Amino acid sequence: MPMVSVIIPTYNRPRELSEALEALTRQYYQDFEVILLNNNGDSIIPVVRAFEDRLTLIHVDLPENHHVRARNHGVTIANGQFILLHDDDDLLLPSHIEESLGDLEAGADLTYADAELFTYRWENGRRTVIDTEPFAYPYDRDAMKQDSTFIPSGSMYRKSLHQTLGAFDEDVFNYWDWDWILRVGKDHLVLHPARATVLYAFNPSGNHQSAQQDAARKVYFDRLVAKHELPTTEMKNFHIVQSERRARLRETRRTFDGQLTESE
Repeated sequence: MPMVSVIIPTYNRPRELSEALEALTRQYYQDFEVILLNNNGDSIIPVVRAFEDRLTLIHVDLPENHHVRARNHGVTIANGQFILLHDDDDLLLPSHIEESLGDLEAGADLTYADAELFTYRWENGRRTVIDTEPFAYPYDRDAMKQDSTFIPSGSMYRKSLHQTLGAFDEDVFNYWDWDWILRVGKDHLVLHPARATVLYAFNPSGNHQSAQQDAARKVYFDRLVAKHELPTTEMKNFHIVQSERRARLRETRRTFDGQLTESE
């Protein structure tokens, strides 16, 4: 039985997904399975075939594009004792799974690392890094009620948490991750080590795109606020949170050399 189940929902990002899987082949710790959940997008069979000899892959085609429901489905079929959440356009540095597993074996219920944000351009079918900056803020559950600095991609936790807390909340949709960290942090041990081992794709154009989506997201934000009785009424996308908090960045271990894969 694989000790770790890596859950990756994906939708029409075959090039990014290939890079994410390539990074997983380079993990120091290799006792894991990868569950790919295709959210009613184009076929990912070519990607699966390219990696099926190097990774333990489970591939599921889903009938709808619902990223929260996809993650919940991934959890139900996961064989691992631990769950690692992974977005299809992000990458993990080689030590990530090994070190995260060490956090859980030391007693944590959930652990999430700092991130290295990278901007990029496409060259010859691959992403080339233009710039990087850390996303590194201490974990504070009270501060998390104001705005979330939790990046779920790369986070690892005990699968048994779902027996106590239930599934990811599909009713808050865009804010499922904020809801999850608040629920876990209430009665369980959350560790947030100062090491930037998650490479988070940070596209500046997303700031405008997120702003356009704010009206559609408002209903889910209001549900989250009511559910947790949050003291905030201001919606903030990821770009706004990073802009407002940069002055409070903590020192973190940074080892990213600017190359997304060794083949670059």
